Amino acid sequence: MRILMVTSFPVPGEYDGTAMLPIKILRALKTRGVDVVLAHLKARPPLGKMTRGEFEGTPSYTLPPRTWLSGLKRIAKEHPFDLVHAQHYGGATRAYFACQRYGWPLVYEIHSLLGDEFERQRLGRGLSFRFYVTVERRVCQHAAAVIALGEPVKKVVVEEKGVPADRVSVIYPGIDLGEYERESEPAVIPGVGPEHKVVMYVGSIVHPNQGVPILIESLPRIFEALPEARCVLVGGPASAGDEYRAQLGPHGAKLIVLTGQTPEQVVALTRRADVLVHPRLACRENYSVQSKIAVYLASGRPIVATDFGDYTTILGATGAGHLTPVAPDPLADGIIKVLTDPALASRLSAATRPVAEEYFGMERNIDRYIDVYKKALANGPR
Repeated sequence: MRILMVTSFPVPGEYDGTAMLPIKILRALKTRGVDVVLAHLKARPPLGKMTRGEFEGTPSYTLPPRTWLSGLKRIAKEHPFDLVHAQHYGGATRAYFACQRYGWPLVYEIHSLLGDEFERQRLGRGLSFRFYVTVERRVCQHAAAVIALGEPVKKVVVEEKGVPADRVSVIYPGIDLGEYERESEPAVIPGVGPEHKVVMYVGSIVHPNQGVPILIESLPRIFEALPEARCVLVGGPASAGDEYRAQLGPHGAKLIVLTGQTPEQVVALTRRADVLVHPRLACRENYSVQSKIAVYLASGRPIVATDFGDYTTILGATGAGHLTPVAPDPLADGIIKVLTDPALASRLSAATRPVAEEYFGMERNIDRYIDVYKKALANGPR
């Protein structure tokens, strides 16, 4: 089996879930003997030449808009592939025209719902948004298979976009659990001593749907109940951290922000957490499960998260997380409860590994991807 993996962002790119997911899939596919070629379909500049590089021994092409069709056709000649695995709406909408023209089966992996993300800062949205919405709907109708990162997303794809349910699979964002099995010491964090209890969040600290402001609003209540508590935000930008510290006033020194951390550093940092927190909002964009929770589960640390979407089953029903309503006071109460109840913290920690292996371990998830590929090849484009 041979796969062309198409993205609208460079690989390796940034150390975020969107960029890291195709890398994890690529690495896992290679261990199964599946040939993969990467194609980054850039939006700008419109002109320019197709270039070839390499990522971890895998051919990697960069194509400007004028070569999206001809470039992909050229790649098909040099590296004959069986299907196109498009990552995110950007990769799918840019590869769609070539897939339609040349009859290539397309597997569309939806990282998040387009309507809640693209051009969110513009009132009424613009021409680009309307273009993407139109083409993405065609992608869904054309795709041989669709992969969703959450059950609510699958429901949207089936009920709103008209894709038959048997063509939509839910595969949560996988990670290499081996990274968390190797022995290493917890990270040393500036401003945090061995006597401190660490409340940690990993990820973007400004992305609206992540709910970090809810965590910030909850911190005074936590710091007053537990003066030894410290909050560590692993993510950026640093300027947002300065604003959050100013918001906390006299408690500002108890907030530490670490930017520019590699995945390896994140592993060590999570080992120092006494509780990992994800205060995500109850909104449509959070229908997708993010790789953040895979990192949390793999770390084996107690988790407190807001009760929404698939977290109800992944964390609540399994006992792998303590869930709270989406509001500062109940979030603070949940964090305080975990930090002051060793038995509860121990139960939460013990439940994380089986959930990580079942839903997020890439060793198991890659079987799910290969099953989707096989079905896509059998079904072909719609």
